[in-house]
Amino acid sequence: MTAYQSGISSLAVSFPKTIRTNDYWQQKYPELIPQPRSRRVKRPIQKNSLSNDLDIWSQAVSPYLSDPFRGNVERWVVDDGESALMLEYTSAKAVLDAINLAPTQIDLIIVSSLFSEKLGTGNAVALADQLGLNVPAWNLDSTCSGALIALQNACSLIQTGEYTKVLVVASHLGSNVVEPSDTLAWSMGDGAGAFVVEPLNSGQGLLGSKVVNTASTCGAYVHELVIDQAGNPRYFTRTGENMSMLAATAVDFVRDCCRAAIKSAGVTLEQIDYFAFNTPTPWYSQVCVQALDISPERVLNLYPHYANIGPVYPIANLYHAALDGRIRENDLVLIYSNGAGATAAAMVVRWGDVALGPAPALPLQVISEQDKVSDILQTKDDSHVVSHVSSDIQISKEKVLAAPQPQQKKALIEAYLLQLLRHLLQHPELRLETDQSLRYLVDSLVALEIKRRLEVDLGIQVPMIKLFQNDCIEKLVDFIVEQFMVMSLTAPFQPSLNRNDEDRNDDFQELIL
Repeated sequence: MTAYQSGISSLAVSFPKTIRTNDYWQQKYPELIPQPRSRRVKRPIQKNSLSNDLDIWSQAVSPYLSDPFRGNVERWVVDDGESALMLEYTSAKAVLDAINLAPTQIDLIIVSSLFSEKLGTGNAVALADQLGLNVPAWNLDSTCSGALIALQNACSLIQTGEYTKVLVVASHLGSNVVEPSDTLAWSMGDGAGAFVVEPLNSGQGLLGSKVVNTASTCGAYVHELVIDQAGNPRYFTRTGENMSMLAATAVDFVRDCCRAAIKSAGVTLEQIDYFAFNTPTPWYSQVCVQALDISPERVLNLYPHYANIGPVYPIANLYHAALDGRIRENDLVLIYSNGAGATAAAMVVRWGDVALGPAPALPLQVISEQDKVSDILQTKDDSHVVSHVSSDIQISKEKVLAAPQPQQKKALIEAYLLQLLRHLLQHPELRLETDQSLRYLVDSLVALEIKRRLEVDLGIQVPMIKLFQNDCIEKLVDFIVEQFMVMSLTAPFQPSLNRNDEDRNDDFQELIL
């Protein structure tokens, strides 16, 4: 057991003034919005049908496929005159005021600025300057896990006696790195949060932790330096070729980290009073709930209110849970975050007497969070979603390879892919033509499910660009057929005993052509 006699003593959050709803895209980019479709009646899923971790992810995703905005409702975005540093300063000032702590009493500042408009180093020194402090200030980057890694660092440094009061600040300017015309922008929100770490009463604070690297998800997102229309350099983010690994590894990471952190803290899963999961997607909390087999009542899903706010999520989640009375002094809290291409981290804390900064503005149109959760998060026994393709067409890697002619392979794959698209778009009667562009049919969520199904059902690796570039369905079919032709050529050749060499040579030529 690892015992830390330090932890969070105050919390505060800060958000921009502008709340962007889905109406923004409906008015400015209507071509991005899939037409509303009638919801399909889904077959009940059996308890034992969750055969692997990807099925947990797919089951969680399924309810959102009928929503044109994939569970996105509102997101707070910076406007002219607002910046990451401004949000960081506001949350820092609020968290100090909450416990009547003068800035001069802080002896270390750790800042995690994700997608700040400032290129190069983060805002730590600039924030210290705005607070009028001449203390050590450094930047810490671990993508969405930045705030949790900073908490672990702060507690460790206090335990050594090097520092006594550490200010941790995290910010996320997701709207700053995506084009509004990209559906990825639907999920990007902005905000900042802060907490003070200092010695607490005996038994309170950080009790145990587990951090692992998430190198397997490197390449899930691609960050590029571009010059915007005003001639200013900025980062641009898009989905990458390795995006499917976010789904493939999600369950393992949450299980491994959370179980190890609980063991380190010397407690059990049943003793945890509240779980604070970062929620970069609307279904992520359900993935965590099913992975750990816990009650959804002990989880808060803030995604409809904030969208993806990266490293700010652990702070916002704890803040709202404490504000709503979900967390009380001496409760055991497990906090988990997963940073793509960085670290996944879990921390178990014994909650102290934590002061809170001012509450943020109310949402514009988000329904009660608990109503949202009860509509989407369901226990395994009551689930009515299914992720598998309808059974009226049977396909497998072996069946396609067994088709003797390339055109027969193409016909099988084309029928399968058209049915898969209708299933994922939840429109069984949808008229689809093979010359239709995939770019205007699918977004990143549906594309990820298509990629996953092709890998599971056919054993074919399909680059994400094949699902997003302005190509028609037929070109994707042709690409898959080409992969099977390569498989056929590289598979061990099994000659027929009752056919001559000339016939076998004709078969080989057919495969090439």
